Amino acid sequence: MKKIFLMLAAFSAILSCSSDDDSPKKEEMSAIVGTWNQYKGEVYTTSNNQTVTVYPKGCESENIFEYNKTEVNTVGYEANKDGVCVPAQYKSAKYTYDQGAQKLWYNNPDIAYKITKLTLTELVTEDSSEDRDNDGLNDVVIRYFRRVK
Repeated sequence: MKKIFLMLAAFSAILSCSSDDDSPKKEEMSAIVGTWNQYKGEVYTTSNNQTVTVYPKGCESENIFEYNKTEVNTVGYEANKDGVCVPAQYKSAKYTYDQGAQKLWYNNPDIAYKITKLTLTELVTEDSSEDRDNDGLNDVVIRYFRRVK
């Protein structure tokens, strides 16, 4: 039995060392893969040139975004009849991340999210894909995420 474990350990060590490709794309991709929670948002509205900071409240503060290598799965939380936050909404989308351009696309290649910060613990995205103040001009939305897993 000891010989089998020793051989498995040696085989694992050989496989783990067989590829030393530490390209930035792999490092960057591994940084986005994981489970994230949005803890803050900022909206810069063009109608009044003001920035409004928004913090998720209640069950919304428990929403998570799970990135794997090709998809992001979102879980939205809502209060049940007892007032306890439970998973209630599930969505999935393919995504593409261009590390060189620091842009992220979900299903729609026309809407890009600029990644302004990506570390092992924090992800910040920025986009101008919505007109939040209904003035006919798209507003800047910044979303702040922290890694939870």
